Amino acid sequence: MSPRSPTNPARADAKSAPGNFLDTMVKTVEEELRAGLYARRPPRGDEPPPGRPRFAEALHRVSEGPALMVELKHASPGRSQPRLPALSPERFVRVCEDAGISALSVIPQPYEFGGNLEEFGKVAHLSRLPLLFKDFIIDEAQIQAAKVHGASAVLLLARLARAQSLHGNLEGLVKAAHARGLETLVEVHAKAEVPLALSSGTDALGVNARDLGTLHLDPRSALPVLRELRKDPRPLVAMSGVEGPREVALYGASGADAILIGTAFARSHDPLAFLRGLRAEPPRNEAAVGDR
Repeated sequence: MSPRSPTNPARADAKSAPGNFLDTMVKTVEEELRAGLYARRPPRGDEPPPGRPRFAEALHRVSEGPALMVELKHASPGRSQPRLPALSPERFVRVCEDAGISALSVIPQPYEFGGNLEEFGKVAHLSRLPLLFKDFIIDEAQIQAAKVHGASAVLLLARLARAQSLHGNLEGLVKAAHARGLETLVEVHAKAEVPLALSSGTDALGVNARDLGTLHLDPRSALPVLRELRKDPRPLVAMSGVEGPREVALYGASGADAILIGTAFARSHDPLAFLRGLRAEPPRNEAAVGDR
């Protein structure tokens, strides 16, 4: 059965068990692996340009504050209106490069996010910026797909390792990425996941303000985890919940070296102006709210 079919059992589970989003995504990826989705090869001529900067190096702070990484996706699960305005790979790359963004992220996952590997490969072909393959990775086959489609790095979830949902272990997937010349960003949500991330051998660390089990978003919940991880020398990325310069300032004050922006960018009427406005200075009383 195709993983994109409306009769997919995992798709039915997602509607009947809204508190189980991450488990549903793991089931969906298992189906996609069995269906051979990740074995697809990119079209000839879609090779990424040479000479890309290293992904982790691009995530270090810049003179204006935290580095910015922008994400291409077509839907944002957990929102009352999850579908996002259409944005082509060409416009996405052009806007991000014009705004001086440090790195890109693309979600190639068709289920719930509307992505695909072909689009990922297109972005990789169009831009020399470091590019994150942001999927729900449980198997080495997904890392191989990231490699052949032009990724610089892959996202790995410490939560899936803690739940024993991986085919192997977190350290093994990090090594599998490194063996293919890819870097890794290991994401945590809760403090209980921090030891796994720190010991994984990853190149960069991330803190997601969204609980991927319930899809509940609370930017303040990420701040103590950011403060705990900022003692580590590796680049630290704050993920989810950025609506404007206020959140950039909050995350930056709590130790984030880089900020991932997705939904607010996609929904903005003028994406270039939105990205440039993230460097604006928020009101002093707002910048301190979540950092108390």
